[in-house]
Amino acid sequence: MPSEFTNHFTRFLELANSRPGSPSPSQSNSKKNTERNVSLQAENSLASRRKEELHALLVSLNRDTILPRVVQSYAESLQRILKPDLVSTLEGPRDIEVDTLEDAVVSKLTVAIYSDALDTYLAQAAEVEAEAEWWGEVERSRRNTALYFVQTLPLRIVNVVKTVLQKLRANHLPLNLSNLAPSSLRAVLASPVHFTLQPGLLTTAFFPYLKHQQSLTLATLLPPRRHSSPSNASTSASASNSKFRVFLKGLTESASLAFRFASLPLELTRQECKYNRKALERLRDERAQILGELAELRTPLTALVRGGLQPTSISQYTSILDGLLLKISQTAIATAASPSPFEPLTTLSQTLPSITESHNQLLRAQKLLRPGLWTRLWPSVLVLPPLSLYIYTTRTSWIPAVFDMVRDAKETVHGFIEGWLISPLLDVLKTVRAGGKGDVLVRGEGVLADLESLERMAVALARDSLKYTPAQLETLAAQVRVGDLTPVMQIYEEDIRTPVRSALTGTLLRNLFIQMQKAKVDIDQALSGIDRLLKSQELTFAFVGVAPALAVVYTVLGGLDRLWNLSKGSGSWGGRKRKRAVWEGMRRIERLLIIHPGTSSSDSSASTSITPLSTGLLILSLTRLRSYALTYLPARVRSPFLQDLNDLEDTNLDREAKLRIVDRMWRCWGSGGEGIVRF
Repeated sequence: MPSEFTNHFTRFLELANSRPGSPSPSQSNSKKNTERNVSLQAENSLASRRKEELHALLVSLNRDTILPRVVQSYAESLQRILKPDLVSTLEGPRDIEVDTLEDAVVSKLTVAIYSDALDTYLAQAAEVEAEAEWWGEVERSRRNTALYFVQTLPLRIVNVVKTVLQKLRANHLPLNLSNLAPSSLRAVLASPVHFTLQPGLLTTAFFPYLKHQQSLTLATLLPPRRHSSPSNASTSASASNSKFRVFLKGLTESASLAFRFASLPLELTRQECKYNRKALERLRDERAQILGELAELRTPLTALVRGGLQPTSISQYTSILDGLLLKISQTAIATAASPSPFEPLTTLSQTLPSITESHNQLLRAQKLLRPGLWTRLWPSVLVLPPLSLYIYTTRTSWIPAVFDMVRDAKETVHGFIEGWLISPLLDVLKTVRAGGKGDVLVRGEGVLADLESLERMAVALARDSLKYTPAQLETLAAQVRVGDLTPVMQIYEEDIRTPVRSALTGTLLRNLFIQMQKAKVDIDQALSGIDRLLKSQELTFAFVGVAPALAVVYTVLGGLDRLWNLSKGSGSWGGRKRKRAVWEGMRRIERLLIIHPGTSSSDSSASTSITPLSTGLLILSLTRLRSYALTYLPARVRSPFLQDLNDLEDTNLDREAKLRIVDRMWRCWGSGGEGIVRF
């Protein structure tokens, strides 16, 4: 992560790999004359050899990766090549090509050592911040605190044993059971006679961070006291009720006190995590302060690299190297400027590796790093063998149940897929293929036959009873086809007046049969309409039948996909966890620009400029966002997102400009934009 930022941050400082132009042969030939002496030829030969060596050195710098340990060798090689030139500068003008090559080599070495310094302090700050976040997670969760206490319990016991043994040796006491008795240990590890909250030897051995505290706080040892309001005491119903309340209150306070003392080790463990977190945050701020000061050197260094060859280029590089050495050296003292860049280059190449080593030693000495891998894993390693043995010995009781459960689950899934998913989908395909020509409730031919029969019955009745002419019969037939039986109903009305006579000698029975045929035709037509309606919605009904199964399958597959992405730590644009980290990073950047740490309220320039501490913390947050963008964002979003990060990394922009950039990022990448920070 830091190397990616360093490569990006110093990309404008790269030089062209081409060799500077050499004087043309004509210019060299024009200087040849018969009066040239042997000394001039020797000087030209020395200058030509020096150019070749400088060019070879520059080619090597362009080809190889420049590490801090090789900067010193390159600087010594450059100093060796240019050392004979000190005499020639007193006798005549310097060679422009030699000066250009020297400027290019010094520029390469300066940029390399500057990049290494940025990389070193950014790596240290990132490491310290990661450790501080780990301690913070342990501190916030009681479960994690208890787990951390169990994981480190053997180490704490070993520290206590070492403390007891050292105390016995200091008092010249032999190691035997009598001296290890509680009474003997109390005498050896005697506490002050007066009451004090200062932690003792055993306490500091069990919790080493207490060595840095003067005393334990009463808030840790005693629970907060609850004061009852006077109104509650004055409104008591009776004396017996009041006594019961007093007893209940005392019992509650006693239980709370007992619980507090029982959980005192966990509370001290939580305070240990808090102490380590705060110590790491202070160390992170120190590294971020230096990182911000180094970042501010990019502007003058960029101007110098892009400015080309100038008479004062070497002196300016020397000044920048002196400033770089002054910022990263822990014990730097203001001294006179270096006469050449070789001395600060050599010192820096030796100082940077030692800074990394001293940083690691500091973390180990103060025990600020998280416990080792085996320390965190030993509870699991201890529990795993007996748990495995128990599972193996009880396999005869649970293996058949597991097989039955798997078999039932298999049958359930098979029945669901076969009966509720595949069969309905096949029915949908059959419906689409049939096109509404499948089974029907009433055939159209049957409806037509019933209607024609009704028509013939009505026409025959009208011919026999009403003596209709052929024209009237055709009109009646047309009326019957549209459902109008008015003449027949008129005959029925006349017959119903004398039902007995009409039934015996009239047309009442024929009329009743016609009414029955009319009802049958109406029923057939109604069923035909219902059938057409069902046929028109048959595909809809088919999809409605398969929709619940599809919804269940979609939900199950979505849940499995989320579980799979959660197990891999991925998902849409990195998953919910990483998107939340992006949201926290952007919030932290905006908070740094608003609160502006490292400035006093009386500073008039604090409203526009950004302090080195803020710059370093910004770089630390931006490095994480850059790593996220390069890893998880698609190409269409990555490029504009990185452009916003580039603007925030620009040390030439003031605080107000960067706040506007943050507003733009919230607008473009927040919940109203692409949704990168929406989780």
